[in-house]
Amino acid sequence: MITEHELKKEKDYLKTVLYILEKKIAADKQWKKQREDDTLENMKYVWDNQILIRDDNQEILYQTAQIERLVTSTELTQKDIDTYSRMIKSAYFARIDFDDGDEVLPIYIGIATLVDGSDFYVYDWRAPIASMFYDYELGDAEYKLPNGESVKGKIVLKRQYKIEGDKIEQIFDTDLQIIDTVLQQILSDKSASKMKNIVKTIQKEQNKVIRKNDADILVVQGPAGSGKTSVGMHRIAYLLYAERDRLKFSNILIISPNDLFSNYISSVLPEIGEDNVYQTTFADYVKYDINEFKIKNDMNDIYEELYSVSKQKPTVFYNSIKLKFSASYINLIERYLNKKRLELLCVDDIKIGDVVLIDKKFLMKFAEEMNKTNLSIFAQSQKMLEKIMMHLDIKLYRDKKGKAQIKKMLNDKLKDIKAKDLYLDMYSRKDTFIKAVIEIYNETGAPRSNRLTIKELGDVFKYTQIHMQKGILPYEDVSAYMYLKDRVFGNKSHSDIKYVMIDEAQDYTIMQYKILADLFRESKITLLGDLNQSILPFAMHRNYESIINVFKEDRIVPRVTMSYLTKTYRSTSEINEWTKRILGEGAVYNQIDRHGDPVSVIKDTPTLERTRMIKDALELKTKYNTVAIIFKTMAEVEEFRSIVERKKIKGFRFIGKNDRVFDAADILVLPSYIAKGLEFDAVLAARANADVYTPDMRNVFYVVCTRALHKLNVYFSTDYCALENKK
Repeated sequence: MITEHELKKEKDYLKTVLYILEKKIAADKQWKKQREDDTLENMKYVWDNQILIRDDNQEILYQTAQIERLVTSTELTQKDIDTYSRMIKSAYFARIDFDDGDEVLPIYIGIATLVDGSDFYVYDWRAPIASMFYDYELGDAEYKLPNGESVKGKIVLKRQYKIEGDKIEQIFDTDLQIIDTVLQQILSDKSASKMKNIVKTIQKEQNKVIRKNDADILVVQGPAGSGKTSVGMHRIAYLLYAERDRLKFSNILIISPNDLFSNYISSVLPEIGEDNVYQTTFADYVKYDINEFKIKNDMNDIYEELYSVSKQKPTVFYNSIKLKFSASYINLIERYLNKKRLELLCVDDIKIGDVVLIDKKFLMKFAEEMNKTNLSIFAQSQKMLEKIMMHLDIKLYRDKKGKAQIKKMLNDKLKDIKAKDLYLDMYSRKDTFIKAVIEIYNETGAPRSNRLTIKELGDVFKYTQIHMQKGILPYEDVSAYMYLKDRVFGNKSHSDIKYVMIDEAQDYTIMQYKILADLFRESKITLLGDLNQSILPFAMHRNYESIINVFKEDRIVPRVTMSYLTKTYRSTSEINEWTKRILGEGAVYNQIDRHGDPVSVIKDTPTLERTRMIKDALELKTKYNTVAIIFKTMAEVEEFRSIVERKKIKGFRFIGKNDRVFDAADILVLPSYIAKGLEFDAVLAARANADVYTPDMRNVFYVVCTRALHKLNVYFSTDYCALENKK
């Protein structure tokens, strides 16, 4: 219990901090105004004297640099003003008193550092000394300085606050159990429309991942609701702080599962005073490298096809995905390129008339030597051309015309190397194509369930060939085409990107990872995933070993760390216990002890026309901020939309593949594959029928149900899938 005297001291300290914040804001605003005036003055000088200085390059460069410096200074000052303004609303959230043996130092912790003169009033949560708040209880503790030196001592006080403006709403001395209580209170609150920062409630295992800065490849595996994405975002914030001398927001890239998810997480970094980093999806990133074809469909269409079509009666589109998302297809491309390589390298007798100038065997030996390098096929072809011309300089030193003819012929062959032509050539001979795939099946021991029949392979061949002849590349071919293009021409590494974070890492194919690994071979990689939430058939990973090996290929002794988050915080105990049963033995994780309503499994009407979900969702919306109805497919969402719109019922928002803004003001209705990574106060899992969620859709059903924080209703209309009771 905090005494009145101690409480008064705390209130006085808050007043002091707020006074300094206001003083800082006023000073920064004045400084910013001066910088803006200086910028305008410089720009006016350039305009007024453009005739005098237009021929003076040095003066132009100086004035341009001066204006850029002033603009940068203004932007940084505004960033400080924004951060201090956030701190005015909640100055700090924690305090630890650390006894280092010489003195007891009170350390107040907030979203940013507040210094006045030489006095630290608030420490940034990312500062080394602040890490002790997350890692230690009362007693022995230590933190590491940037140079690696450890500072040891004792935490003699650990205190948390809930501050709103100039009022301390809550204050209490804490131990680990009370921190859990605070966490429970926060988790019990209704969710916001977008993901929020978690600086007040970062747990020890999460903090360890956030501050991990000695890994080149970091893999974070954790169950639904363990905070993987939040940890990833706070890790980015930490890196921007810890490596601020060499790292800017423009050096970091997030690869998200979809645009809606990117928007959902877009508030986290600004809330803690950092600029948003670049965010994209795999599809958006690679499509800029494909201008030879018009791309048909996207990843949402892939999911829709895989979730809608019966395995017993697959379409050619389904089988095309099945083949091209498999490891067998990588082998097919490699086999094709290996056979084509010598032709592309012009490995043949070089002759004029019947006179052989350079023997094919000699060139073959040189080609074998180059194959041991990391050079692309095109780069090898260039080297081969140089080798041939070097020998012709000797053998045809008098025959300039003959040498020029051979050089032109070889240069023309080099110019004719095009990825589009090569991919089309893969689909030019059906019998050769089918034979190659079957041989790969047999060589790799592919299970019968993963194989296509000869007829199915023929249909996929024709389907792909027809599309490409029309200048259309099916989306399931995008990764394969990029992979072939990379193998032939190589990819320029994006050296400006120093960190890449890939979320929902379990749902990328090995082919996609090979492309990403080559694009970002100089970047540090963070993978966030949960193997139990793998929802992409034909690309499911049993572990992360194969993915890690792809990223290790072009790196010299990379430092690899595998981190596990073992506790889930999202859902109530009732929802967690119920969803764990969907996974069975695969559900090896703990949960926070937060209770709520039991999961409701509800028999619905036989058709959507008279479903009770509309009434239930509207009622839940009066109790909760965010409510979602989640179907397995988009086709089901569209069927539900037609009913709601025909009945002119308000309050629903239907999410499709073109939606990019996350706004939960209305009840959201969306398919399972767009819902992954999101969370809602209440979830209505629609059409949980046995023929909809078959046993092979267990992970999809798990993803749908684990989106719920406080309330989960599961609806079925015919036979219930009961996946929580079967394994």
